Amino acid sequence: MRIAYNVKEVLKKRLRNIQKRAIKRGLDGVLLKQYDLICNFNDGVENKNSNKKLVAVIVSAFIILVLSVSYVNSILSARCLLPSNYLVWEATRPLADCAYCENVTKPIILWNVTRQEFTNYAYTPGPIIVKNAIKHWRATKEFSFSMFKRLYEQTAGSYESLEEGCQFLNFKTDLFSLREVFSMPEARVRNEEGQKPWYVGWGNCHPDILAQVRQYYDIPDFLPNDAEFPATENIFFGFEIGAVMHLDYISRLMWQGQVQGNKTWFVAPVPECDHVCHKFQYYVEPGDVVLLDTRIWYHATTIPKGQFSLTVQSEYG
Repeated sequence: MRIAYNVKEVLKKRLRNIQKRAIKRGLDGVLLKQYDLICNFNDGVENKNSNKKLVAVIVSAFIILVLSVSYVNSILSARCLLPSNYLVWEATRPLADCAYCENVTKPIILWNVTRQEFTNYAYTPGPIIVKNAIKHWRATKEFSFSMFKRLYEQTAGSYESLEEGCQFLNFKTDLFSLREVFSMPEARVRNEEGQKPWYVGWGNCHPDILAQVRQYYDIPDFLPNDAEFPATENIFFGFEIGAVMHLDYISRLMWQGQVQGNKTWFVAPVPECDHVCHKFQYYVEPGDVVLLDTRIWYHATTIPKGQFSLTVQSEYG
């Protein structure tokens, strides 16, 4: 009986360690709570059959949990990349009409486009690059890591705003909050040799900070005058890593201004359109605005080695 108890304790310890690793890698906390019930062992005297059943349940749960972590990690690659119900959304997503991507193999490139000229492209789903559209933004010269760090450290409730509904995205980075990002040592901030590269994004929704940063940029003036825009924008910055391949579950079309640095976009159709559509990639430069219906195009990004990229992203529709 003592041997069975020791086995139980060892398995319980291992299961808890797996749970901790699962949380770190992004497994849904609701699912983990179901497995938590397994750890509520009865320390009283149990008969031999009960012990066997208990060990079988623990081993089964252990295997399921390991497989679940591996599966979720392979899709999401990082905690906080996407909402926890991403898999449910993907499973219930309506099948796409593949006409949106058929024969699309590169982005539409526009120069010096006016609002009237852009009308023909405004609500199309394919990738568009409007060149040199935001070079006049103050942000292109004045946005920096240190500026955002100062704003968040000096503004009351700034970090709490992220905990209360503004999403933080760490992608493949080992940083799990904006507070951790702004606490990095200077060598890592500058991506010096031997340091881990980093890349993060977040919803900039603290009203005081949002009011200040909006003094440095405007909504692109070629977008439709009657379009609706959300109350917040997103900031993405960092080195090399970029975003992993994913869909966005948002209510409008996406635009992203490349404020600093260069970025390569990789796009792919939804799976049901693989037989008629193509994967491809394209390159954007500082001053460009990228537009894409990220709800039906899978997309990922990378940044050239050694370069710092900073973008402002929002929606319209």
